[in-house]
Amino acid sequence: CVCVCVCFFWDRKQNQKKKREFVKKNYKDLKTKNPSFPFLVRECEGAEAKVWARYDKGVEKNVSVEGLTAKSVEEQLQTLVTQKA
Repeated sequence: CVCVCVCFFWDRKQNQKKKREFVKKNYKDLKTKNPSFPFLVRECEGAEAKVWARYDKGVEKNVSVEGLTAKSVEEQLQTLVTQKA
């Protein structure tokens, strides 16, 4: 199971409207349904847009969401949350 965090990173100078759209649309709902789950959103210059998940024993996985639609970002997040490390 995912035990620590899921993070989004993207370059704020590039056109990342789709990722911002996903965060605006879903963040409140994600936090309401999972109040104790650390869900972090960070901007970082020069970084590729990725979703990260940290599992038990410090195992981390990530997937690129560069250029994906908000729906596709949601699907990638769901995949990371439901898979085992």
